[in-house]
Amino acid sequence: MQNPLKERIAKLRDEIAQISEASRLYLHGGKKKRPGAAGDHERRLQRLQEILDELMALSDWKKL
Repeated sequence: MQNPLKERIAKLRDEIAQISEASRLYLHGGKKKRPGAAGDHERRLQRLQEILDELMALSDWKKL
């Protein structure tokens, strides 16, 4: 069984990659942006901040 901390970090990395791709598509969408796309983009930015906070907490925990 893999270390739970490593598993969590791997899942967060996968989520970051998915968010990054969705954001790239949004930013390069130009005039084709669908209604609600700005809200989706804002939620992605919020989730990235949550992931950053979690990674920082994991890092701080490891320093103890």
